[in-house]
Amino acid sequence: MAMASLPVYYFPSVIRGAQLHYAHQNQGNPDGSVSFVGPFGMHPVAAARMGLSPSDCLDSIKAFHSVETLWLDYFCTFKDSSAADLAIIYGGAYVNKLGNKGWAQEIQRIEIAKQDIHSSFRASYPYTDVKEVLTTEDQGPNLAAIPKFETYTVKAGDSLWKIHQKFPQYALTALMEANGGRETIYVGQKLQIPL
Repeated sequence: MAMASLPVYYFPSVIRGAQLHYAHQNQGNPDGSVSFVGPFGMHPVAAARMGLSPSDCLDSIKAFHSVETLWLDYFCTFKDSSAADLAIIYGGAYVNKLGNKGWAQEIQRIEIAKQDIHSSFRASYPYTDVKEVLTTEDQGPNLAAIPKFETYTVKAGDSLWKIHQKFPQYALTALMEANGGRETIYVGQKLQIPL
């Protein structure tokens, strides 16, 4: 019996990476110029549907709960968790356009990226001041704002709290985000901690 993977909204770097890949593949046509919003890459139509402004989408807690609700809505619509993942990444219209047979290759890439933290299909979101993002949005991504990371290998007896004590300059929430939003860690796991 195969175990279902976590929904894609637990992997914002996979969402952003897939969206960047899609934009690159569709340069020059309207689909390639959609400006996805916030760390969870909400499609602007979905954000509006949820009643969120662009600055609301930058609030990680609001954005997470909104994208979680949106995923459940897509799941009820498509009756398939993989289709809900695709709809979160690209929008519901994209999933309708692809049809069931077009999902397979895209879902496979997304599932591999969920499992491999070093996948090239992942991209980080540059967390910056809301005002800065809103004023520079039309100028393209600010590559200088992309954060750098320090790698920490989890040892026996570690917990996120103990790791936080070793690296007090990092917020506990940053450590949780480095762990894909989860509190559970395991020995040998490599955390990419933002500097």
